[in-house]
Amino acid sequence: MQPKTDNQPLRILHLVNDVQQFGNGIVNAAVDLAIEQARNGHAVALASAGGAYVDLLTGHNVGHIYLPQRQARHTASALWGIGGWIRRNRTDIIHAHMMTGAVLGRVAALGTRTKVVTTVHNSWQRHAILMRAGHRVIANSDATRREMIARGIPLSKIQTVLNGTVGSERLEVKKETTRVALEHPAVLTVAGMYVRKGIEDLIRAAARLREQVPGVRVYLAGDGPDRLRLEQLAADLQLTDTVTFLGFIADVEQLMPQADVFVLASHAEPFGLVICEARSAGVPVVATEVGGIPEALDGGAAGLLVPAKDPSALAEALARVFREPGLRENLQRAASENLDRFHVRRVSAETLEVYRTALGRK
Repeated sequence: MQPKTDNQPLRILHLVNDVQQFGNGIVNAAVDLAIEQARNGHAVALASAGGAYVDLLTGHNVGHIYLPQRQARHTASALWGIGGWIRRNRTDIIHAHMMTGAVLGRVAALGTRTKVVTTVHNSWQRHAILMRAGHRVIANSDATRREMIARGIPLSKIQTVLNGTVGSERLEVKKETTRVALEHPAVLTVAGMYVRKGIEDLIRAAARLREQVPGVRVYLAGDGPDRLRLEQLAADLQLTDTVTFLGFIADVEQLMPQADVFVLASHAEPFGLVICEARSAGVPVVATEVGGIPEALDGGAAGLLVPAKDPSALAEALARVFREPGLRENLQRAASENLDRFHVRRVSAETLEVYRTALGRK
């Protein structure tokens, strides 16, 4: 049998816990990548416990394998399923996007020619070091790469493929959602209701901001385990007429253009796909200077960066956007520029180079 050349299609299997439409950035990135790879002629399948994106995947020639992986009771069947698939289909690459898949994929590939590539999406998690199970490791930002090298992944094994959502087929899907009209002046965040996302800081910033921007409304789109506590904080600060909890909104694309400013107040953020979505909508961005966020904002040229865990600095930056029309116009223009670097086409091309390095075809 003749060896494959770099121009020949690859057989790729992505491993993800599920493909639910709940705003999970890891799921979104994996779905985008699989669809783009299939569009470019590769034989692509994705194994997961299923979810709303299955129809989108299969409609774009990405095979879906129902294969729960997350719980210990699924380990044996997942190993059997992955191992059987890669042997029957002579899979070139297993691409694991979550820690369970990284370990299962590497074990299932033992004794085969299949190479395992992992992507570190959440470097802040303690178990992210398990992603070193891959023959090659992808970091979703340079900040993530540096962090994982510091945690012991060899410099020669890991490289950056910056995240991106521009051109995503997910954004074209018609979603069942409640249409929401934002009242102005409007500040919007789209994030899970977790401590890590800095929602408490944004709520405390709102108390200061309303003193400087009369009538300002702060909208929190997202859900999570800390929501009740955060709602109570807003009530305690007498902000129920200022801060609105929208819950999970599937169609955030209808929200983004309505916002006067988008904010991401995370304490830790390996990249922040939602910033790409805000930029694509031409919304001024204010975000914390942590992790990969500066890379998502062109080093700070495409948005205002503030220290994390500093409600006062966050409030002042937001107030500036409203007080200074020239600044707001500059931020809108900068947000809309240089977006090709966040296109899924570029993400796919760079990922394929990692695959070929793993396969020894470069």
